[in-house]
Amino acid sequence: MNIAVLGGSFDPPHIGHYLVVKQIQELRPDIDKILLVPAFRHQWKQIQASAKDRLAMTRYLIDGKVELSDMEIKRERGEYTIDTIRQLKKQIDARFYFIVGSDIIYEFDRWEKTEELIQLTTFLVFPRDPYHIPKTVPKGFELIQDKHLITTNLSSTTIRDRIKNGKSIEHLVPKEIENYIIQHRLYR
Repeated sequence: MNIAVLGGSFDPPHIGHYLVVKQIQELRPDIDKILLVPAFRHQWKQIQASAKDRLAMTRYLIDGKVELSDMEIKRERGEYTIDTIRQLKKQIDARFYFIVGSDIIYEFDRWEKTEELIQLTTFLVFPRDPYHIPKTVPKGFELIQDKHLITTNLSSTTIRDRIKNGKSIEHLVPKEIENYIIQHRLYR
């Protein structure tokens, strides 16, 4: 079994996350499941919505081969990717991939135990505007490439800023997530 993990704050989840998941499914039919893993805490930036709210919103991205894991949230502490991959490998006999944006290539040296990490998982690099992909990628990284690939520079920060400034987020997040944000008065 091949499992791809998409970790992140999902603060909030948005169409960019959705597009990455859908295109990985199209371009990598060898991947049996995509696991969405919201972080309890982010190592380098503050998370604004509660873990409960982010988990609830991320549920709206689930379908078919896309599943949600609350493993990091249940542990109620900041986790490193290495901790999550180690735990997954103990629980599931599978080959693991970890989905990242191309911006991660430039900050990977900040991650914990990178040498061990690239032994345990292969990083699938999805292009993220405006971060150019270098001609050669580091060991343990594979590029997601296709001439019809849809990329974006959309970020959760942009969504939160638009909400704070009273601007619409219609079509930037799935409708159910937009409704959840409005109903729970998030990011105001």
